[in-house]
Amino acid sequence: MYVNCGAWRRQAIEAARGAETTGEWREHLRVCAECARFFDDQAALSAAMRAMAEGAPELSGAVEVRVLAEFERAHVPAWRWAVAAMIAAGIFVGAWWSLQSRPAPTAKVETRPFLTIPYTVPLSPEEPVMVWRAEIPVAQLIAAGFRVNVPDPAAVVEADVLVGQDGRARAIRPISISTMN
Repeated sequence: MYVNCGAWRRQAIEAARGAETTGEWREHLRVCAECARFFDDQAALSAAMRAMAEGAPELSGAVEVRVLAEFERAHVPAWRWAVAAMIAAGIFVGAWWSLQSRPAPTAKVETRPFLTIPYTVPLSPEEPVMVWRAEIPVAQLIAAGFRVNVPDPAAVVEADVLVGQDGRARAIRPISISTMN
Protein backbone atom coordinates (compact mmCIF):
# COMPACT_ATOMS: atom_id res chain seq x y z
CA MET A 1 0.00 0.00 0.00
CA TYR A 2 1.35 3.38 -0.97
CA VAL A 3 1.50 6.31 1.44
CA ASN A 4 -1.16 8.28 -0.47
CA CYS A 5 -3.60 5.37 -1.05
CA GLY A 6 -6.12 7.00 1.30
CA ALA A 7 -6.56 9.81 -1.21
CA TRP A 8 -7.51 7.28 -3.93
CA ARG A 9 -10.17 5.46 -1.84
CA ARG A 10 -12.85 8.09 -2.47
CA GLN A 11 -12.22 7.89 -6.22
CA ALA A 12 -12.46 4.09 -6.03
CA ILE A 13 -15.90 4.34 -4.36
CA GLU A 14 -17.12 6.90 -6.90
CA ALA A 15 -15.77 4.84 -9.84
CA ALA A 16 -17.49 1.71 -8.51
CA ARG A 17 -20.77 3.68 -8.52
CA GLY A 18 -20.29 4.66 -12.17
CA ALA A 19 -18.54 8.05 -11.97
CA GLU A 20 -15.83 8.99 -14.48
CA THR A 21 -12.23 8.48 -13.39
CA THR A 22 -8.92 10.14 -14.14
CA GLY A 23 -5.94 8.59 -15.87
CA GLU A 24 -3.82 8.99 -12.74
CA TRP A 25 -6.30 6.93 -10.74
CA ARG A 26 -6.36 4.13 -13.33
CA GLU A 27 -2.53 4.14 -13.34
CA HIS A 28 -2.54 3.85 -9.53
CA LEU A 29 -4.87 0.80 -9.75
CA ARG A 30 -2.40 -0.93 -12.08
CA VAL A 31 0.49 -0.58 -9.59
CA CYS A 32 -1.35 -0.90 -6.23
CA ALA A 33 -2.88 -4.31 -5.60
CA GLU A 34 -4.62 -3.22 -2.38
CA CYS A 35 -6.46 -0.32 -4.05
CA ALA A 36 -7.39 -2.62 -6.95
CA ARG A 37 -8.84 -5.13 -4.46
CA PHE A 38 -10.75 -2.31 -2.69
CA PHE A 39 -12.16 -1.13 -6.05
CA ASP A 40 -13.24 -4.70 -6.94
CA ASP A 41 -15.04 -5.01 -3.57
CA GLN A 42 -16.80 -1.69 -4.12
CA ALA A 43 -17.81 -2.63 -7.67
CA ALA A 44 -19.24 -5.96 -6.42
CA LEU A 45 -21.19 -4.12 -3.71
CA SER A 46 -22.60 -1.67 -6.26
CA ALA A 47 -23.61 -4.52 -8.59
CA ALA A 48 -25.37 -6.35 -5.73
CA MET A 49 -27.25 -3.19 -4.75
CA ARG A 50 -28.37 -2.63 -8.35
CA ALA A 51 -29.53 -6.25 -8.62
CA MET A 52 -31.56 -5.91 -5.42
CA ALA A 53 -33.14 -2.68 -6.66
CA GLU A 54 -34.00 -4.21 -10.04
CA GLY A 55 -35.43 -7.36 -8.44
CA ALA A 56 -37.90 -5.51 -6.19
CA PRO A 57 -41.46 -6.50 -7.13
CA GLU A 58 -43.75 -3.82 -8.40
CA LEU A 59 -46.97 -3.49 -6.45
CA SER A 60 -50.12 -3.79 -8.45
CA GLY A 61 -53.25 -1.78 -7.89
CA ALA A 62 -54.91 -4.84 -6.30
CA VAL A 63 -52.37 -4.86 -3.46
CA GLU A 64 -52.98 -1.17 -2.81
CA VAL A 65 -56.74 -1.74 -2.70
CA ARG A 66 -56.34 -4.64 -0.24
CA VAL A 67 -54.04 -2.61 2.04
CA LEU A 68 -56.44 0.36 2.09
CA ALA A 69 -59.39 -1.97 2.75
CA GLU A 70 -57.54 -3.44 5.74
CA PHE A 71 -56.93 0.04 7.11
CA GLU A 72 -60.62 0.85 6.75
CA ARG A 73 -61.59 -2.37 8.51
CA ALA A 74 -59.23 -1.64 11.39
CA HIS A 75 -60.28 2.01 11.60
CA VAL A 76 -61.38 3.06 15.11
CA PRO A 77 -64.47 5.29 15.22
CA ALA A 78 -63.87 8.90 16.23
CA TRP A 79 -66.10 8.69 19.31
CA ARG A 80 -63.77 6.03 20.80
CA TRP A 81 -60.82 8.37 20.39
CA ALA A 82 -62.80 11.14 22.11
CA VAL A 83 -63.66 8.85 25.06
CA ALA A 84 -60.03 7.76 25.36
CA ALA A 85 -58.87 11.40 25.32
CA MET A 86 -61.38 12.34 28.05
CA ILE A 87 -60.28 9.44 30.25
CA ALA A 88 -56.61 10.41 29.80
CA ALA A 89 -57.43 14.05 30.63
CA GLY A 90 -59.32 12.94 33.75
CA ILE A 91 -56.38 10.86 34.94
CA PHE A 92 -54.01 13.76 34.32
CA VAL A 93 -56.20 16.27 36.20
CA GLY A 94 -56.68 13.83 39.08
CA ALA A 95 -52.96 13.24 39.42
CA TRP A 96 -52.23 16.95 39.25
CA TRP A 97 -54.92 17.69 41.84
CA SER A 98 -53.64 15.06 44.25
CA LEU A 99 -50.12 16.42 44.03
CA GLN A 100 -51.30 20.01 44.54
CA SER A 101 -53.57 19.33 47.52
CA ARG A 102 -50.94 17.70 49.74
CA PRO A 103 -49.17 19.96 52.20
CA ALA A 104 -45.46 20.14 51.80
CA PRO A 105 -43.61 17.98 54.34
CA THR A 106 -42.05 20.00 57.10
CA ALA A 107 -39.25 19.02 59.41
CA LYS A 108 -39.90 19.21 63.14
CA VAL A 109 -37.55 21.78 64.58
CA GLU A 110 -36.86 21.70 68.29
CA THR A 111 -37.33 25.18 69.73
CA ARG A 112 -35.81 24.62 73.16
CA PRO A 113 -32.15 25.64 73.35
CA PHE A 114 -29.25 23.46 74.39
CA LEU A 115 -27.93 24.11 77.90
CA THR A 116 -24.15 24.24 78.10
CA ILE A 117 -22.65 21.75 80.52
CA PRO A 118 -20.77 23.72 83.19
CA TYR A 119 -16.98 23.43 83.28
CA THR A 120 -16.59 22.22 79.67
CA VAL A 121 -14.59 23.83 76.90
CA PRO A 122 -16.98 25.74 74.61
CA LEU A 123 -17.42 24.60 71.01
CA SER A 124 -15.75 26.57 68.27
CA PRO A 125 -18.14 27.87 65.57
CA GLU A 126 -16.63 25.59 62.87
CA GLU A 127 -16.44 22.43 64.97
CA PRO A 128 -18.60 19.56 63.68
CA VAL A 129 -21.00 18.14 66.26
CA MET A 130 -23.38 15.20 66.66
CA VAL A 131 -26.64 15.02 68.59
CA TRP A 132 -27.34 11.85 70.56
CA ARG A 133 -30.58 10.97 72.36
CA ALA A 134 -29.84 9.64 75.89
CA GLU A 135 -31.46 8.92 79.25
CA ILE A 136 -29.49 10.70 81.96
CA PRO A 137 -30.05 10.04 85.68
CA VAL A 138 -31.00 13.19 87.63
CA ALA A 139 -28.18 12.49 90.10
CA GLN A 140 -25.60 12.82 87.29
CA LEU A 141 -27.11 16.12 86.14
CA ILE A 142 -26.90 17.46 89.69
CA ALA A 143 -23.27 16.23 89.92
CA ALA A 144 -22.48 18.03 86.64
CA GLY A 145 -23.73 21.34 88.09
CA PHE A 146 -27.32 21.53 86.81
CA ARG A 147 -30.15 22.56 89.11
CA VAL A 148 -32.92 20.00 88.71
CA ASN A 149 -36.13 20.45 90.67
CA VAL A 150 -37.30 16.84 90.85
CA PRO A 151 -38.34 15.28 94.17
CA ASP A 152 -37.26 11.77 93.09
CA PRO A 153 -33.43 11.42 92.83
CA ALA A 154 -33.92 8.18 90.88
CA ALA A 155 -35.69 10.03 88.05
CA VAL A 156 -34.31 9.88 84.53
CA VAL A 157 -34.18 12.77 82.07
CA GLU A 158 -34.51 12.00 78.38
CA ALA A 159 -32.33 14.56 76.57
CA ASP A 160 -30.53 15.38 73.36
CA VAL A 161 -26.79 15.49 74.04
CA LEU A 162 -24.56 17.71 71.90
CA VAL A 163 -21.24 15.88 71.41
CA GLY A 164 -18.17 17.64 70.03
CA GLN A 165 -15.64 16.36 67.54
CA ASP A 166 -13.51 15.02 70.41
CA GLY A 167 -16.38 12.80 71.66
CA ARG A 168 -17.10 14.86 74.78
CA ALA A 169 -20.57 16.02 75.76
CA ARG A 170 -20.80 19.82 75.58
CA ALA A 171 -24.50 20.63 76.04
CA ILE A 172 -27.87 19.00 76.67
CA ARG A 173 -31.45 19.76 75.78
CA PRO A 174 -33.92 18.11 78.19
CA ILE A 175 -36.95 16.55 76.51
CA SER A 176 -38.83 14.76 79.29
CA ILE A 177 -38.41 13.55 82.87
CA SER A 178 -39.63 10.15 84.00
CA THR A 179 -39.59 8.75 87.52
CA MET A 180 -38.77 5.19 88.42
CA ASN A 181 -41.06 3.45 90.93
